[in-house]
Amino acid sequence: MVATVASPTPAQATTSHVYEPMPNFIGMGRSGVYSEMFSAQLYFKTNGAGANSSQWVRVVGELPAAGTMIHPYSTVILQVTTAPAPVSVDAVRHVTAVHHVTAVHHVTARAPVSKKRAVVKLDATAAQSRAKPTSATRNTSRPRAANFRVGVATWYSYIPGQCASWYLPQGTRINVEDLSNHRVISCVVTDREAAHGSRVVDLSETQFAELAPLGVGVVPVRVTW
Repeated sequence: MVATVASPTPAQATTSHVYEPMPNFIGMGRSGVYSEMFSAQLYFKTNGAGANSSQWVRVVGELPAAGTMIHPYSTVILQVTTAPAPVSVDAVRHVTAVHHVTAVHHVTARAPVSKKRAVVKLDATAAQSRAKPTSATRNTSRPRAANFRVGVATWYSYIPGQCASWYLPQGTRINVEDLSNHRVISCVVTDREAAHGSRVVDLSETQFAELAPLGVGVVPVRVTW
């Protein structure tokens, strides 16, 4: 599966012909990739395990290779995976050695154990209550991570408090954060936009003006829902 994620794009396209070396993304996690892409002014696509569901955890390959001279606003390909980074043999040996030394020290420093057997009587009701987990324990579940998409937002003449999206169902309430100044607005999806790819939301004039001047045209944003 292939997922496309766009790094934030400035309001006006550059006319520079300067090329920059491709950064090394190998081993980076998602937050590091987003930060580096925004800094390097690049777009990227992901494929591999977790790419389509945005559940990937690190980069294992990139195209073009790190150091290749590329133009800003180019689209690069990142091979991603959901598998955690492997632990090196030296790290495992170090942890094992530390645990071994700690265990030896603990045994050496421990006070002599009395040969008398302690008789412990537990109330039957208390023992039974310990054995059975409470309903709160059984029903505890980890909170679901919020869904998000990074790209650019623009504006059009529309109803304040409402917005347009091509990938979210109507009625979805979203938060839109301007990544350049960290201002956040909230709106409800009630319209369908024709744009796809890096443009992730069309805001009303009122909501866009809360993030940046209308003359800017587009701003880099993070949409969560």
